Amino acid sequence: MRALVLPLLLTAPMLPAQTGPGGVGSSATNILWLRADSGVQVPTFGVQQWTDLSGNGNHAVQTNGALQPLLETNVMNGMPAVLFDNDQANADRLTVPDNATLEGMSGLSAFAVYRLNTGTALSAPRGILSKRNSPGSQNAYGWFFWDSGGNLRPHLDIDGTGERLTGTTDRATGTPYVDGFAYHGAAPSNANDLTFHAANTPNGNRQETSTSIPNYSSDLHVGVLYGHTGTGSNTTRFNGHIAEVILYNTVLNSTQRTIVFNYLAAKYGHSLGTGDIYTQDAPGAGDHDHDVAGIGRTNSGDLHTAARGSGIVLIDKAAHSGLQDNEFMLWGHDGGALGTWGVGDLPTGVQGRWQRVWRVSEVNASGSAVNVGNVDMSFDLNGLGAVTTSELRLLVDTDNDGLFADETPISGAIDDGGGMYRFAGVSALQNNRRFTLGTTNILSTPLPVELLHFTAEAIGPSRVRLTWATASEQDNAGFTVERSEDLEQWTAVAQVAGAADAQTTLNYEALDAEAPPTLVYYRLRQSDLDGTSTLSEVVAVDLSHSAAAVLVPNPADGPVDLVLGPGTAPVLSLDLVDGSGRVIPVPMVPHGTDRWRFDATALAPGAYVLRVHRTGAVSPLQLRLLR
Repeated sequence: MRALVLPLLLTAPMLPAQTGPGGVGSSATNILWLRADSGVQVPTFGVQQWTDLSGNGNHAVQTNGALQPLLETNVMNGMPAVLFDNDQANADRLTVPDNATLEGMSGLSAFAVYRLNTGTALSAPRGILSKRNSPGSQNAYGWFFWDSGGNLRPHLDIDGTGERLTGTTDRATGTPYVDGFAYHGAAPSNANDLTFHAANTPNGNRQETSTSIPNYSSDLHVGVLYGHTGTGSNTTRFNGHIAEVILYNTVLNSTQRTIVFNYLAAKYGHSLGTGDIYTQDAPGAGDHDHDVAGIGRTNSGDLHTAARGSGIVLIDKAAHSGLQDNEFMLWGHDGGALGTWGVGDLPTGVQGRWQRVWRVSEVNASGSAVNVGNVDMSFDLNGLGAVTTSELRLLVDTDNDGLFADETPISGAIDDGGGMYRFAGVSALQNNRRFTLGTTNILSTPLPVELLHFTAEAIGPSRVRLTWATASEQDNAGFTVERSEDLEQWTAVAQVAGAADAQTTLNYEALDAEAPPTLVYYRLRQSDLDGTSTLSEVVAVDLSHSAAAVLVPNPADGPVDLVLGPGTAPVLSLDLVDGSGRVIPVPMVPHGTDRWRFDATALAPGAYVLRVHRTGAVSPLQLRLLR
């Protein structure tokens, strides 16, 4: 079934472009990349791991249920974010274990998208990240917000707490922000050590005398200024949402910072104070706010000429002249499927084109249209089935009327190997123009669609419901659901027949009725009629607590019983955590043997976590209240 694309398992060759955020950086320089829209593992309810997408394996983890933040959907511009609560006794945090990639550098650049909860007190430091044991112990760096004369402002520590850099722009609670900082140990100065607020324009600076960040043994903590010694209301905790965190082990140039800020602003629906040059993310332009990347030049010594980012489109300017000072080209797509089935609007000779469409901003630093000249455009078609190079067509909406049917397809694709296909010297891209990829033969070069989703949900102590959907199918023999406890040995637990060929969205479901009471992993194996198969991403479900406690009924609209399994440790206390991170004590009212009852009638509908506190452990249980 060449109709499935499973991008999380695809491998790609080393590319001449940079593949970090916005197409800036690679695994050599981008040392941490946490995105709430990808790689957040929530086996039960709290976040157990926030997977690092930089390629360095710097995953942020938390195994203590009481300290796990929550993943919430549709927080900023429809994107998810991780909620770090305001629990004074158990401040949420995620930890990246110490390793050599996190320090020892002479430069450091960072970006974050965040929102502090309304009503957050100014008296406590609100840490985005901190690599230290305490203020004076193994303090590599810390980025946080604190009261400065009655205002919440950003602070940056490098190698201790001396020469602290403080931003001059006040932050408000309840407001989303896109911020950053730059530390230049190799050339410390007021012009190089900077904080940024919603733009590539510094709002605070101070010369840092440390010329490098020592190789300390402290762990890197996310969502807390670790080791803060305050008490009471002055204990440190973030108390808000963090949607994305990015770290580089180098100082990005001005062009690169502008590109990263525009990538983040488009994704999360922000307007930058200055340098907001990618405008195709606006609703009137079609919301092309996915996988934004870019190239550009501030001057001859400050430029960025090849980029891919997290998407499949690589644009390279290096082989062509025409890129002048203060000129940029940025692109992003509309989130459409990587598939051709059911898509019309086709030029003559083209049998199919992707539903996904990209749009370009080709502008100067002030946002006025420019022409950067010819570029090379490459597409990563790994995992997309058979490809005949001569059948590929680049489609560009040159008259900007929103249609491709009236355009002349661009041929001449070059197979660069490794699944990369390049159109050289493209001149058709200009400001506001759309582009996509087409095929002249839908059978031999089908350009198929992606698997829409694959999810696993615990519905009992040993029962897991698996659901998935496809946008369309071709030659699909069927699916096998596979389970593992160690990610090495896999067992087939369900078989589901495919539709062979279909041009509409199809939904599937399977049940694993004998799942073990531990952390289990699932993947989906899709098989074609010719016997070839493709694997999906891996999803996880934690059943380790399910045999020990259960909530009845769930969902509920009134009284709820907590029922304990035999041989479980005594319960010391109970509390509920709502979607905003507020902790609600729950009275322990016995209701029979190993059973407690509480009345949830007065609580607002929505998702909650009931935390069962036992000696040395906290068990989180998901609860949904209805009305």
